[in-house]
Amino acid sequence: MRPAFAFCVALACLLSAAALAQEAAPHTLPFASTGHTLELEVARTATDEESTAAPTAVTVRLTDAPAWLAVTPAEVTLDALVPGTDALARFAFDVAEDAPVGEPGAMTFTVTSVEGLAWTKTVRVEVAPPADFALAAAYPNPFGARPATLAFDLPRAAEVRLVVYDLLGREVARLVDGPQEAGRHTVELRPESLASGVYVVRFTAEAEAGERAVEHQKLTLVR
Repeated sequence: MRPAFAFCVALACLLSAAALAQEAAPHTLPFASTGHTLELEVARTATDEESTAAPTAVTVRLTDAPAWLAVTPAEVTLDALVPGTDALARFAFDVAEDAPVGEPGAMTFTVTSVEGLAWTKTVRVEVAPPADFALAAAYPNPFGARPATLAFDLPRAAEVRLVVYDLLGREVARLVDGPQEAGRHTVELRPESLASGVYVVRFTAEAEAGERAVEHQKLTLVR
């Protein structure tokens, strides 16, 4: 007789009970975050016909996930499930810094019994925007052998200007100048046309309703 299973998903510390109950809505994941846990509860249902059935083992395997999710392990084995019992398959995952904000994705798990029977469970997810406007620390700094990478976070769409000045206040590079979507953005400052010295990076973001953020950062070029 084909054993029957039921599944329940919990993303530890991320979701309220109301969110868990609303299977149709994607689970929201914090932006660029690490150390999360997904728990997939596999329950072997009990019926009068199979109440005395022998224990069975199942393997829970991650078969598909967005590239911006790093999930471990690849599979979990649950041993000796008897009718009327359940067990948890735990998976750890991190959300990449370049994950697209608000774009739905899905993790698909395949549950396979020792008899070769298989079931699938899909967990829909999406990434929340960053909490604040922010200019991340440039790296490497000092730079010279390779370009400096600059990154900035936007909690919502905004007009962004990312401009580099020398210490005399002269503009030497305009890296970003225009509308940008919410999320993390990265650009490079190449050293070829610049002299050794200290530069100032100015980040300006202007969103709707007059919201404005300005940050500065020093960057050193050493040849």
